[in-house]
Amino acid sequence: MGSPAPPFEVELLDGGIFALTRHLTDDGRPLVLNLWASWCVPCRTEMPDLSTFANAHPDIAVLGVAVEDRLESAAEFAEEIGVVYPLALGDQGFEASYPRLGLPVTYFIDANGVVTDVHHGLIDIATLEELTAG
Repeated sequence: MGSPAPPFEVELLDGGIFALTRHLTDDGRPLVLNLWASWCVPCRTEMPDLSTFANAHPDIAVLGVAVEDRLESAAEFAEEIGVVYPLALGDQGFEASYPRLGLPVTYFIDANGVVTDVHHGLIDIATLEELTAG
């Protein structure tokens, strides 16, 4: 926390690339970066709240990145759960840059690219609201 977020590029499940540097330069919104996996039960539980939050806060970008997962499993999970925010698959470089104690974990990155908070475990709307209120 308090340090610049490591730059990354991830392949979006519906095509294209999300690059943090390009996002900060071209979009400029803060980013809620949620790490998940298709086999993670708490991830499944929190994704509807992340969708609700994303719909209610168009001024904040939300991105979900599957880690420790396979493309096929992540894509099937994404289609089944039907979230409104972009989902991607992280590679080994991404996973090394964004450490975690388990899943899910959510990083909060401000418009300047600084990690302002990291939430380990299940996150709900109230916590999302609190951690982005700054």
